[in-house]
Amino acid sequence: MRVNGAISFILALLLAASMAGQDYRGKVQGVITDSTEAVIVGAKVTLANDQTGIASTRETNASGRYFFDYVEPGRYTLTVEQPGFATFVQKNISVQVAGDITVNAVLTLGAVTEQVIVRETPVAVQFNTSTMQMTVDRKMLDELPAMARNPFTLALLDPAVVNRYFYQPNAHYPYFMFSTSSLDIGGNTTRKNDLLLDGAPLQISNKGSYAPPMDAVQEVSIQQNSVDAEFGHSAGGIMTLSMKSGTNEIHGTLYYFGRNPKLNAVSNAVTRAPNLVRNHIGGGTIGGPIRKNSLFTFATYERWRTAQPLSTMQTLPTALERTGDFSQSKNGVGALRTIYDPWSTKFDAQTGKVTRSPFAGNIIPASRMDRTSLLA
Repeated sequence: MRVNGAISFILALLLAASMAGQDYRGKVQGVITDSTEAVIVGAKVTLANDQTGIASTRETNASGRYFFDYVEPGRYTLTVEQPGFATFVQKNISVQVAGDITVNAVLTLGAVTEQVIVRETPVAVQFNTSTMQMTVDRKMLDELPAMARNPFTLALLDPAVVNRYFYQPNAHYPYFMFSTSSLDIGGNTTRKNDLLLDGAPLQISNKGSYAPPMDAVQEVSIQQNSVDAEFGHSAGGIMTLSMKSGTNEIHGTLYYFGRNPKLNAVSNAVTRAPNLVRNHIGGGTIGGPIRKNSLFTFATYERWRTAQPLSTMQTLPTALERTGDFSQSKNGVGALRTIYDPWSTKFDAQTGKVTRSPFAGNIIPASRMDRTSLLA
């Protein structure tokens, strides 16, 4: 009984984990026909990743349809084979994060050794979903300026996304806890969106927990509404981020971004005082095969060293001011800081002016003081 109970418990955990997943991978599907538009049953369809060499095979069903699910984002080649027909090869299939690509193929009569190769990229039209989605691909991540080095900020390229970082000046930096969640996606959804990293949730309450280095990101997908049932835990949009992976070739990057007063203009053109701000960002990525066509590795590292001194000045009430006596309180130019009686407010209808009278001796009467404030 104990063994059976343990097995049941483990199965329940595995089932719960599989149900909770919100997959970032895509789908490739389509229909195989001949030149007369008759469907072809039992055709062998192979989908191969151009970078890793990993391939999957399916056969068309009674409707001539094939379907590949859990397809990692990347570039693929689709091959269709059937005895009596020339082999059909579709290259440059771009599968994006959470993408659903339709690739139909028309086979022509011919020997198996003959090939019909299509090199044009298939039109990325979403035939199988009503979700309004935009994907920021690797090329955009490389070439678009992003001073904050936060990949989630590129969601602002979507016209349906509104920036809500403005109320905190540094909120867009990746290490700030609200950096990935302060966006409106298709409405007032700030801090109510769902953030995913390779399918794993990043949003903790109303905070974004992690923003990876931009050089390690493959794509960022923004889904506005009408998302599939697999997505939940959100009152707003879905932002899905896909990390790079290793391939059959060793590849990597090194980068550095710096800000130093010796290289910048002076912050004050009059006093020519040196700028005290220092900002050093450096890191790199590396990926490659452990076993070609089957097992790969990828690693990334980024370090920030920032010095940005800030100064602020605040004043506290003096012993006299705590009792309501402002007779000795001066403003910045040494004049008396006049305290006006709010209950003496008068409106002059002819001039449209509002006036108030100052307290006698610039002292607030004890009877007008709140008892709680007097105890402080």
